Amino acid sequence: MSRGQHAADDGSFGRSASGAMLRGVALIVVAVILGVILLRATDGPDPFSAGSGPTGGDDTATTSTPTTEDRNTTTSPPTTLDPSTITVLVANGAGVSGLAGDLTEVVAEAGFETVAPIDADEDVETSTVYFTPGFEEAATAVASVFDPVPEVAALPDPQPVADLAGANVVVVAGTDLVPE
Repeated sequence: MSRGQHAADDGSFGRSASGAMLRGVALIVVAVILGVILLRATDGPDPFSAGSGPTGGDDTATTSTPTTEDRNTTTSPPTTLDPSTITVLVANGAGVSGLAGDLTEVVAEAGFETVAPIDADEDVETSTVYFTPGFEEAATAVASVFDPVPEVAALPDPQPVADLAGANVVVVAGTDLVPE
């Protein structure tokens, strides 16, 4: 059996422990300072600073009522999206003869590829632009060509039409897109 030995009584253990503690504290301080420097270098401007809010102006709200001419206005889709790569199917969910055909022309004039218009499985009051997985931005761009702008949503199950005909985006036109 071996006998255990205690540390020498010369104070070397205390000096060793305090030296290690000082090195540890110094390392933590350096890490905190580097962290602060890196965070300040990579952060953007403070969103809560005084200069980032509204700049004033007239707080009165203005509204307008769309006229018949405004209902099917064509606007350009976002520039980051090539509309010719998006295929759109317009389904008549309003029960109004020719509505899907007219809206298909509006979509085509905006540069989107279209397939033959069809009737939706059910009539709806409010129009919705549905997208297949990965085509949410495209659906938002398609919705922007209509006035009023329809809601954009993921294609539900069951689908509002029996056959998508290869479309990435489906517009189910409700009575809100019927010209007055």
